[in-house]
Amino acid sequence: MNIKEIAKLTGVSVATVSRCINQPEKVSPETRARILEVIRKTDYVPNPSAQSLSTGQTRTIACVVPTLRNEFFNQLVEGSQKVLAQANYRVLVYSQSLLPRQSCPDDRSVDGMILYVSDFSSGKEVREYLRGIKVPYVLIGDAGEMELEQPVTSVYMEDYEGILMALRYLYTEGNRVFGILMAAVETFASRRRAQAVHDFFVSHPDCICRTGEIDYADQLRQSVDRTRRFLEEGPRPTAIVTFNDMMAVGALRCLHSGGIRVPEEMELIGFDDIPLASYFTPALSTIAVPNRRLGEKAAELLLRRLSTGADAARCVLYPVELRLRESTRNLIHLGDV
Repeated sequence: MNIKEIAKLTGVSVATVSRCINQPEKVSPETRARILEVIRKTDYVPNPSAQSLSTGQTRTIACVVPTLRNEFFNQLVEGSQKVLAQANYRVLVYSQSLLPRQSCPDDRSVDGMILYVSDFSSGKEVREYLRGIKVPYVLIGDAGEMELEQPVTSVYMEDYEGILMALRYLYTEGNRVFGILMAAVETFASRRRAQAVHDFFVSHPDCICRTGEIDYADQLRQSVDRTRRFLEEGPRPTAIVTFNDMMAVGALRCLHSGGIRVPEEMELIGFDDIPLASYFTPALSTIAVPNRRLGEKAAELLLRRLSTGADAARCVLYPVELRLRESTRNLIHLGDV
């Protein structure tokens, strides 16, 4: 079955069938319904290469994230994919650890890009990377701190405030010695969270801060090791805050192995609220981020740029919230599990 046969069966031109597939809004609802019914009955699948040649569009979006080892980024991709699939776009997922820093997907292979900009240490690196992108794109991250040459469209979250929420809450619980599991690589997100840690302890001189740096590529094993150091060396923390929930998994493992009761002897708060967080033992208190919604909004903004050609920059900020579960002592604001 090909497009000519579809046209013959529906009694329309090949051009009309093509428009129905590639630009459905340009075909009347009655004609579109008739064509789609024939397509459904014949199990016709459009040839992507032929579509690209005829329309100049690939109907493909590249989604670039730092890693697929963290459930947070999987949720971002799922959110974007949901929205793009409804608009008849395919998604190609790239892990930034596998993507050379100065390269990006071939502009001829994608119509647009969604980028989580994290694997950079300076605005200069980001600018050089973005210059090589010749298709519309949307950033997931705070574009304001990237020192870009011109405004861009982006979505991001209040992760600075999220870390402060966790620390302030644990402080009101009476904790004064803290362990912080943070990212070893200085990215924009980790820099914001580290700044929140710094600012909190500057304003709370009665507290002690012990830090352990974690490499995202080996975060489970390293978070176990860094937590063990908290227990064996120096003043022992009574509370631990981690820069993501995956680090909290390793911390929980270490605490269980060491016979440390959570939350009675050690309170623990993660960051991201990945789906498994409420199924840990004990269920993990965490800073809840609208993970999928970030991906969905990025896709919506990109589709708007693709459909209208508008180049106006727009930044969307999502709040975060402290979701208390069993790994902290006070359950007054217990989150849904």
